[in-house]
Parts: sequence; structure tokens; C-alpha cells
Amino acid sequence: MRHSGECHCGKVKVSFETMKEPAALGVRTCQCGFCKRRGARSVSDAEGEIIVEAAAGDIVRYRFALRTADFLFCRRCGVYCATVTGEGEEKRGSINTAGLAISAFARIEETPVRYDSETREERISRRRAMWTPVRFTDAALNASSFGPH
Repeated sequence: MRHSGECHCGKVKVSFETMKEPAALGVRTCQCGFCKRRGARSVSDAEGEIIVEAAAGDIVRYRFALRTADFLFCRRCGVYCATVTGEGEEKRGSINTAGLAISAFARIEETPVRYDSETREERISRRRAMWTPVRFTDAALNASSFGPH
């Protein structure tokens, strides 16, 4: 199953491939100030794949708090599209279905989550286990490292 979406201006396109139905995946709503301000609705599947189509110059990265991942925004329209951590074949991520306007997840009941009690190591471990492998179509982004260094 492929779910595709894009930022408001269309410069950043994201495909999320999974064998699971949207209801089985669920939608997480992190309760941190960053995610709440953006109305983020996150989805990931450790057995799926995320493909990000964007030129390196079209993506802005933002890192905060424990600095364990890069939050990806469209440089032109400012939409928060995804979060990525890792490097090489170990890149893993989560998509923001609200920012990408992926309708298949719009009516899925949200599960509020809090991660503020996690240590840096616990956060990295959870993301490696639960997040989706990520691939970029732009060679510069595919070669980049994301998150902790």
C-alpha cells in the first residue's frame, strides 16, 4: 500500500509504503510544544519505507531538545513533512500525515504520546526499532547524516 503526500507548494513529496492498513498503524500525536503547535500527526512502520522526493536545497532541517533527529521542512512553504535520524542504510523516519495532507490517516483516532521522560539513548533506541527506513531521491540528501552524530 502506498500513501503519498506533499507539502503545500509541492516541492517536497513523500511516499509512505506499508503492508498495514492505516487503522492498524494508528496515528501518534506527540504532546511536546513543537508538535502541538504544528498539529503533527505522526505515522511510521518499521517494516515499511519512506521515500522523500526533494532537492537538497528545498529542505530545511531543524533539531531541538535532545538533538536526536532532524525535523524536515519545505524551504519554500514551511510545511513540517517528516522527521529523520541516522545515516546511510540506517536512516529511519516518521511522517507528518497532517502536513503532507495524506487523507487515509485523517479520520484515524489519535493516540497522544509523551516522550519527555526518555533519555537520549532511550529515544534513539525507540526510533531505531519503531521508525520507518527512509530513502531520498536526491543524492546529496541520501548521502547526508541525520540526527545524532
